[in-house]
Amino acid sequence: MQTKTLRRWNNALHRDIGYLAFGMTIIYAISGIVLNHFKSGDFVHPDYSQSFQSYNVPLPADSIVTRTYVMSILKDIGEEDHFKCFITGRGYVNVYLTHGSLYIDLKKGEADLQKKTPRYVIKEFNLMHYNNIKKLFTWFSDLYAVALIFLAITGLFVLKGKNGVLRRGAWLTAIGILLPALFLLFYS
Repeated sequence: MQTKTLRRWNNALHRDIGYLAFGMTIIYAISGIVLNHFKSGDFVHPDYSQSFQSYNVPLPADSIVTRTYVMSILKDIGEEDHFKCFITGRGYVNVYLTHGSLYIDLKKGEADLQKKTPRYVIKEFNLMHYNNIKKLFTWFSDLYAVALIFLAITGLFVLKGKNGVLRRGAWLTAIGILLPALFLLFYS
């Protein structure tokens, strides 16, 4: 096969597989940025944001915590529709809500509400990035990984001449291999 024909096939396949890989590349890139910053402490959790509020609450009559008492507190703070269950301990009550929890200090009459709000698009992206879906998605993500390998290799041969893989491209490819290797050496 002639070099011109090989280059034409290389470029056409690189282009078309690149189009197919576009969506997953964007998903993995956005999710990767979020997960990188989650690990460095910029986010409490990558899938949801948290907010906190404090309240002064009445103490239960006769120091007995009942469902009626818990529901009255939740009604006062506008969370009665999100009730799941509660547990009591020595001097406290933990109330579990649909998206959060309420801790009531029975000695001080103070309550701390922690609410979790899902980051809807990011949450779904992370679900795919971590491959929590499993099953058929595992094969899909493996196919995507093979497509990225193919794109990396065919990308080397898209241009020819002074910007091709044998000149300028060789230097940039070497730098692209060297940088991750340096990070591995430095941080391991």
